[in-house]
Amino acid sequence: MAKIIYVPLDERACNYIFPQSFARMADGVELLVPPREYMGEMKIPADYKRIWQWIFQNAPDCEYAILSVDTLVYGNIINSRIHHRSREECEKTLDNFRKLKKQNPALRIHAFNLVARVAASNDSHEDPDYWENYGKLIWRYAYLKDKIDRGHASDEEKAGLPKQTARIPSEYLEDFLARRKVDRFVNLYCVDLVGEGIFDLLTIPKDDTAEYGYAAMDQSAIAKKVREERLMNRVFVYPGADEVGCVIFARVLNLIHHYMPRVYVRYSSTLGPAIVPLYEDRPLNESIKSQITSVGGILEDNPDRSDCMLAINSPGKYMIESSNQGTKDLTFSSHINMHEFLRYIGYYADNYRKAVGLAEVSVSNGCENEFMDYAAISGVLDQVQAVGGWNTSQNTIGVVLAQTVLASYYHRFQKSLRQFRLSEEFKLRSIVCDWLYQSNVLRSFLKETKGKLDPFALGENREATCSYFREHLDGLIHLKFGGKYKGADIVLDHLSFDWDGANFINLHVSLENIKMPASSSTVPISEIPKF
Repeated sequence: MAKIIYVPLDERACNYIFPQSFARMADGVELLVPPREYMGEMKIPADYKRIWQWIFQNAPDCEYAILSVDTLVYGNIINSRIHHRSREECEKTLDNFRKLKKQNPALRIHAFNLVARVAASNDSHEDPDYWENYGKLIWRYAYLKDKIDRGHASDEEKAGLPKQTARIPSEYLEDFLARRKVDRFVNLYCVDLVGEGIFDLLTIPKDDTAEYGYAAMDQSAIAKKVREERLMNRVFVYPGADEVGCVIFARVLNLIHHYMPRVYVRYSSTLGPAIVPLYEDRPLNESIKSQITSVGGILEDNPDRSDCMLAINSPGKYMIESSNQGTKDLTFSSHINMHEFLRYIGYYADNYRKAVGLAEVSVSNGCENEFMDYAAISGVLDQVQAVGGWNTSQNTIGVVLAQTVLASYYHRFQKSLRQFRLSEEFKLRSIVCDWLYQSNVLRSFLKETKGKLDPFALGENREATCSYFREHLDGLIHLKFGGKYKGADIVLDHLSFDWDGANFINLHVSLENIKMPASSSTVPISEIPKF
């Protein structure tokens, strides 16, 4: 039994529960996670001192460690944006990694540390309090400064920077800039830890990033240091955040099994690979290459030689928010060929009998309803092993890819009813959560309750909100699936909220009386022909 110690980015399901769900699908591994009460909640930081103690206690029994630097230095993802820790305090905490490696020299440490986002919105729920009034201004300041420094700004933009700066209270701007300096120091320090051999691999996801701004400036500084220390093969920098725990777990599992999955990528649109998604800084295909590399796989252009397929329902011309899909333009039908795309997924699944993951990223923060309906009625949702369409495109792709790779290694989980059920339940959770909830029920709820309650602080409305979502999701489950999936009864057996907010649902779907597909009992995996 290989033991892996894992410290998540925060306590939300995507970071705390998803990797544990994947670990239960695997065999021969045990994933150790800190007790939930150590993890804090939103702006309440994790008790990182207790977590460090827990790490030192458990590390001697482990072969691998997957460690969030943000949690272990700041307290979680939110506190990486709002903390007031000094450079000296952070450095003292970071030295714990050296102590950990010294005491456990055989422990292979896969660390990850975000490039903190600069949110382009006036919303303080996940940022400093002054973001409520000055978030957009600070984002614009950072955008202009970087664009000017890189020599890409127009004369009008150059003239606008002093005016932009003057509109931000100096104490707020100073607070923001001081924190960015500390955060960059921590990122660069982590690169040093790779060079010292403390970290075996370092992943640096860029949280809600853009072409210009402080995230781009930080990446430039990181890239320079990585080049200087010749660590290009051990430091990965790409857009993402909440999927990284799943991706690194899948990577570690691949290392344990000496498995390098060959991933065939198929898009629904011609322009899709070159489109820069919302909240990201590079073409979609480049980020997907990074995710495949990070998971320990390679991009395979020939489906005949592939071990699995990542099917991407990509934007046709540009990406929109799922909340705006009611007014989507003609490009969703003229620049995306859903018919051919879904037909090919079915062909690949039937003829190659290899794992398929379906990532719906034509819109952000949910799924495109027409496509998902088509995927359901065509039977494709039954044929694939992983489905996703939540938050940013890389959040979706990372989780879908991780589950697909697991399914690939375990032959689509058709040798074990236990594994098959766990995988199918996670897939159905994604369908219910990413499609039915995020793109439908949540939108209705926000519209109906606008001005009546705060969706980010449910408080006394929590129970009533749970009832609302449960009732409406049960209704959609019966409408779309008749209450059954692959002959099993669909039971929504858990529904709660992370961070006391309606936007952060945590749900679980059980498939009662599920049975293995008939093909698994009649055709042994070893006898399935290789096409």
